[in-house]
Amino acid sequence: MQTIKRLIIVGNGFDLDHDLKTEYSGFKKYLLNNKYKDVFSLIPSPNYDHLGEEYFDNDELKCFLFRKIQGDYDDEWKNFEERLGYLDFSENLFSLSELGNTDGNEWHDTEDNEDNMTNAFRAFSHLTAYFMEWINDVVDEYNADTSSWKTKEGFSKLLNKNTNILNFNYTNTVENLYKFNNVNHIHGTLNDEDIILGHSHINQLTTEQFLGADDTIIALEQSLYKDTNKIICNNIDFFGNLHDVEEVYTYGFSFSDVDMPYVAEIINKISSNATWFLHSSSYEIEHKEHYVQKLKNNDFIGTITEWL
Repeated sequence: MQTIKRLIIVGNGFDLDHDLKTEYSGFKKYLLNNKYKDVFSLIPSPNYDHLGEEYFDNDELKCFLFRKIQGDYDDEWKNFEERLGYLDFSENLFSLSELGNTDGNEWHDTEDNEDNMTNAFRAFSHLTAYFMEWINDVVDEYNADTSSWKTKEGFSKLLNKNTNILNFNYTNTVENLYKFNNVNHIHGTLNDEDIILGHSHINQLTTEQFLGADDTIIALEQSLYKDTNKIICNNIDFFGNLHDVEEVYTYGFSFSDVDMPYVAEIINKISSNATWFLHSSSYEIEHKEHYVQKLKNNDFIGTITEWL
């Protein structure tokens, strides 16, 4: 009897369930654990060493990034990524209505706008590096005591030669704990030089709001954009091999809007009779109705149930 072909989608909840401290709150604490935590969010300016080389104060830079990415609902990674597409620099720039109100010379204000947004762009170019530094520290702490590693029996039973894993995490928890290597890290791993981190929304300015800054604002939003269509194309062999998948399992996956194009592609490729299993953690059960609706909105017509 042929073994059923299955796909497992792994998200951050998987690492959390295996006791890695990868909560978004940990990254926030990493960014704010510095001397600037009570300072207003000014765009940092570069310093110069004795050789004329440009550098930023790391603590000042981290605090600025935190102030720009924090939100009212900032306890989840999906909200953090979404906010990257709606960064607000209005408090740091002169609007068109304000130009010329300082020293009477609007060109000075325009130059200030240009300099400020150039510095903001440079600041956000450090975001991914800071994230990787933080997650590496989390993984190093976790790996320091391998005796505390615990596998999940229910997950282990799903792993066989006909199982593929689509992993949204940057860690190698699956490979290290379960000795299972049929894993596609769709956004890269900590072993890569670059990982993919970003939003799914490009908010193109249709009219000038901040003379001297608008082009850089657009360039920054584009630099933080997660091009899911391009990523799917770059992983065409993986998605193309899902045509006979009959079971899809999610484990710690939050169905965030930025990642839904991957879900839509999976639904388009797998068997029309496939069963989708949502992990029965308290978080995923709480959001089950929302997840089911998202699957149906993307034309999934198979059975949706739960797994332990």
